[in-house]
Amino acid sequence: MRIIVVEDEPNTREGLIGIINRYTEHEIIYTAVNGKEGLENIRSLKPDLVVTDIRMPVMDGLTMLQTLHDEGEEFQSLLLTGYSEFEYARKALKLNVTEYILKPLDIEEFLKILKRVENKIEKTKIERVSTSQLLWSYLTGTEDEKHKILPVIEESLQVNKKVQISLFLVKGSSVARESTTEMMEETNSVLDAMCMENYYVIFLSQDVGFLVIVLDTERNRSLKRIFQMRVLEKIGKISECFCSYTTIYGVTGLDEKVQDLKELMRHAFSFPSGTILDEELLAGFQYENIEYPDSLERAVCREVRSGKAERIQELGEQFKKGVIQSKGHPECIREFTVRFTAGLLRVVNELKENLEKDNGIQYIVGNMAKSNSREELEHQFDKVMKTLSLNEDDLSGLTENGMILNVITFIRENYARDITLSETAAMCGVTPEYLSKIFYREMNVNFVAFLQNFRISMAKRLLSLGKCKIGEVSEAVGFHDQKYFVKVFKKICGVTPSDYKKEMNSQ
Repeated sequence: MRIIVVEDEPNTREGLIGIINRYTEHEIIYTAVNGKEGLENIRSLKPDLVVTDIRMPVMDGLTMLQTLHDEGEEFQSLLLTGYSEFEYARKALKLNVTEYILKPLDIEEFLKILKRVENKIEKTKIERVSTSQLLWSYLTGTEDEKHKILPVIEESLQVNKKVQISLFLVKGSSVARESTTEMMEETNSVLDAMCMENYYVIFLSQDVGFLVIVLDTERNRSLKRIFQMRVLEKIGKISECFCSYTTIYGVTGLDEKVQDLKELMRHAFSFPSGTILDEELLAGFQYENIEYPDSLERAVCREVRSGKAERIQELGEQFKKGVIQSKGHPECIREFTVRFTAGLLRVVNELKENLEKDNGIQYIVGNMAKSNSREELEHQFDKVMKTLSLNEDDLSGLTENGMILNVITFIRENYARDITLSETAAMCGVTPEYLSKIFYREMNVNFVAFLQNFRISMAKRLLSLGKCKIGEVSEAVGFHDQKYFVKVFKKICGVTPSDYKKEMNSQ
């Protein structure tokens, strides 16, 4: 455990430090001499346990705990108290104080209390992980598997059809899909800091996003607003994010509700990042019918052939206002933008004789077709129009980044099996030599090294769960020779998979 000690008496403070250092493997990350100093460092260092006296100068221990409790900080606390202060200390029950110990300290009793606190923290982590795994299995399993798992989940969560459950589906930008894990970790951190209980964060897929499940929320009518202000605002700094929301009573039908959330998410394009989409918001929302601007496309094509940069930009802005920024249906806007862009790039291909034959158009329009937000689509479109108006000699600045994104997606979806540079290049429609050159230029690492690092990253995630054997992890991430896996893992991480697993499970 990471411990902060807050105690003004030097002898008691040094005694606590000595006992913890001599008899345990816990880490004292800070010692404070009053509540004010403790307050500041608990906020910034996020300890697992705070050991604090009650009576201290500047700010007493209970005032410090009350302030931190009101701010939503989450940690276990051990209160030091004398016999004369015991009744006073009972007020701390409202602050969820975990344990009390009387002064002068009894070493054996103090060590027992530390062990109880450690077990409580570990039990909470295990319960959360195991229940999360059950929920994931239910959401991704077959109908027969769901039927078997449902009673176990109901017992584990202790919910029935009278208990309201709030569901938030969160998804990041399509061009920042690698940020999903970081967004999930930040979500856990924020909810923990809010002292939110009975919640679970479940990864569904890179395309769908992750699900946040909060139990027993009927009386918490401000939960949606709080989630938007605290969670979405924080993870929005990692990546542009989108969220849909609904509620359900009991667990039965949870998978169907997730499908409803996915359907709501289709409308995210029409709202600003960080908006929570629900049935209430969309009830009064209507899309407008828009028509494809054939005449505008023909006009831009003429200007591209003539090389009139200023006019190309003007007509591009007209398309943005009339289509991308319209109130048309998202699918219609994306379809029209892809069609318009593809038409322009075909004209450019006709004019430019020195273009590579990899036909990069598919990567540009592919990114547009997958855009989650209006801003993302505008950004892709602006890149095309800027290149056309500058009359650049080729489209490499547009196509290669899109191609690399497709390669990364291919690796993410296929890393568990044998994949080669040649196979990946064939998927892209280019030669292995060309892909190798472009990949290194964009990523500053060669294809094989990137693939190895990605596989090791996935292996670390599996090892941290503590459920799989080394051989199973090796196979799961695409290494079919366990000895080679261990060699590569140690080269990249500096430790063997076994040592890494022990280190993670001891935390």
